[in-house]
Amino acid sequence: MKQCKGNIFQIQRWSINDGEGVRSTVFLKGCPLRCKWCANPESWNKRPEVLFFHEKCTDCHRCCSVCSNNAIIMDKTINRFDREKCSGCAKCCQVCPTGARKLIGSTVTVEEVLKVIKRDAVFYRESGGGVTFSGGEPFAQPEFLRQLVFACSQLGLNTAVETSGYFDWMQVKDIFELLDCVFIDIKHMDDAVHKKMTGVSNLRILENITLISRMHPKVIVRVPLIDEVNANKENIQKMCEFLKGSTQVKDVELLPYHDFGESKYSAIGACSQTFTTPQTEKIEDIKKIILAYGLRNVDFK
Repeated sequence: MKQCKGNIFQIQRWSINDGEGVRSTVFLKGCPLRCKWCANPESWNKRPEVLFFHEKCTDCHRCCSVCSNNAIIMDKTINRFDREKCSGCAKCCQVCPTGARKLIGSTVTVEEVLKVIKRDAVFYRESGGGVTFSGGEPFAQPEFLRQLVFACSQLGLNTAVETSGYFDWMQVKDIFELLDCVFIDIKHMDDAVHKKMTGVSNLRILENITLISRMHPKVIVRVPLIDEVNANKENIQKMCEFLKGSTQVKDVELLPYHDFGESKYSAIGACSQTFTTPQTEKIEDIKKIILAYGLRNVDFK
């Protein structure tokens, strides 16, 4: 099998929130969704890109002098960045003295990823951990993900994936046969609200959850709980009814909203939106609804 290359933006070692035990989480770049609360908006674009943190810029003009694509323009005293012209060469990042420009993402081979993963193999075995593939949307790079999962499987490593569920089932079905655990999101049960908040319909996602659960023994549905979006009794009840009536899913993990990604939006040239984390009492009430339907609430924190 000829090794393909793929784009990642981080390999996080010693992770304890992305499945059982100590894990390495490989974050792949590229995502078809545009969730308004996304913690990793720098993962949306599939290719490596330059983030520009305006607040760190001192207008030293060094970046302008090295940009061969005229993507950086000094307009009076304002440093303007034309992302369409940027090739991602990262020359501006190399000369920036304050870290105002940062290259996110790199093109790597399967073997290069495995080198990092293998460093902690002994800790995976001792803790019952392994490797989790996240993003972005890992299935947006199906062949790269396929080869990564297969390689880990050959090494006897436990593998999991974190996915939005928005993919063509027939193109990736074989990958699920190699995975040990699947984390898949349900962001909202109402299709119109889902489209408004993520940019895509939830119909394909719900269908894929049903299909995956019928063939895979360990599927965990994750719910990013957000006051203004989905943290209400009606939505949670509809989700539970769907899981009980149309899937084999038994486990649900609640992920209360956090604002860790807000500072990244302006850096990629996007606008952020303010959301609210549900109060502890509301979260506990939601857990009771889930349990009342005979589902289990799991927590890897």
